[in-house]
Amino acid sequence: MTQITDALNYLRRSLSLARTPGLRPYVIIPLIFNILVFGGLYWLSGSWIAGWIAHATAGWHLTGFWSFLNGGIEFLVNAAVVLVWILLLGLFASIFSIGVQLIAAPFMGFLAEKVDTQVTGVPMNDESIPAMIVRTFKRELRKTWYWLWRALLILFVVGVIYFIPVINVLASAIWFLWSGWLLGMQYIDFGADNRQVPFEVMLERLKTKRWLVLTFGAIVLGLTMIPLVNLVIMPIAVIAGTLIWVEQLSPIEN
Repeated sequence: MTQITDALNYLRRSLSLARTPGLRPYVIIPLIFNILVFGGLYWLSGSWIAGWIAHATAGWHLTGFWSFLNGGIEFLVNAAVVLVWILLLGLFASIFSIGVQLIAAPFMGFLAEKVDTQVTGVPMNDESIPAMIVRTFKRELRKTWYWLWRALLILFVVGVIYFIPVINVLASAIWFLWSGWLLGMQYIDFGADNRQVPFEVMLERLKTKRWLVLTFGAIVLGLTMIPLVNLVIMPIAVIAGTLIWVEQLSPIEN
């Protein structure tokens, strides 16, 4: 229970830290980036599909006796367009953060570095910006490989359980918990990577605070599923993950 409470407290602290002058620019800039990319892709996709529907149904105009149905047809076409916009919003909310996380990883590294030095007062090792970007990107690829094949394995297990009566109710819970663990690892690793702690060492440290990592990741996962909230949760989660690493998991401090 203590670890679960700690996860909630770290998220509350991260909201306060995000508003401080030293960190505010590192929160606002990725927020603007997310809104521009999300909004642009969402608008282009929705407009293209809505235009395609309008073009495909342009000839759906009845004459004569059946003309009274034209109002209903127009209503259904408009309803289909609205449904497309809603479905696209849900789709983008579920997959958008994954792509942005990989693209914005270097900038999130800067944010995690600022949080680390602000909390610990210990400067980072000297490293050029290009070297940091390359290192961070390689780390993201390493994490992607870590979760990809395991996700496929767990997906298979969940698929099997789904068809077994009674215990099939556990399928969604297993997948949610697994996803929460991955997301917790993702955001906590920013702090470990900045201190150039090997990925395998970071994983071993996470296992010492399993419930803390899992609860933190599950809460962030739940917030990520909420449209529009998923645009702002990333920098907040990076701050919280860095605090967790520095104060709970860092091998230097523990």
